[in-house]
Amino acid sequence: MRYVGRGLLCIGALAVTAACSTSALAPSATGASGSGTITLSWRAPTANTNGMPITNLAGYRIVYGRDPLMLTKSARVASPTATTYTLQNLAPGVWYFAVSAYNRAGIQGVRSRVVRARVRR
Repeated sequence: MRYVGRGLLCIGALAVTAACSTSALAPSATGASGSGTITLSWRAPTANTNGMPITNLAGYRIVYGRDPLMLTKSARVASPTATTYTLQNLAPGVWYFAVSAYNRAGIQGVRSRVVRARVRR
């Protein structure tokens, strides 16, 4: 299984009202056929949208679901150095994902664009 969508996975903004930083790369999602597993990867943000360096990044929140407008499931990645996360036990079909960064105060940044991947049987 390979990433089949297009879009910038922007995870850089930590201010509640800020737009995404352009320092993040496009995402990738890979997994083994029939495994129900998808591994997401991204590049960590380096600056807030105001241009100031990120000094208190705490981790990432991944939201996902079967409908790009209803990302109702979530996973928290509590490591500022993480750039991958594996989701397991996903049913076959198309899944949609978005990521946001959060700081040590728990303030979550702007969510990335939604990207998709297909889990094959």
